[in-house]
Amino acid sequence: MASGNGKTARLTRAHRVLIGVVVFGAVIIAGIGFAGSYAAVRELAIQKGFGNF
Repeated sequence: MASGNGKTARLTRAHRVLIGVVVFGAVIIAGIGFAGSYAAVRELAIQKGFGNF
């Protein structure tokens, strides 16, 4: 990213840590969503007679 004065913006250590925390949180939330979705689809498949996967 370039600012208006011709210097490039640099990430500080705090910014890198914050980005890491956000990415880690997003991965955790995505994992929870995947597990919940899988469980719901699996339960529906068992009810419809597809067997136990």
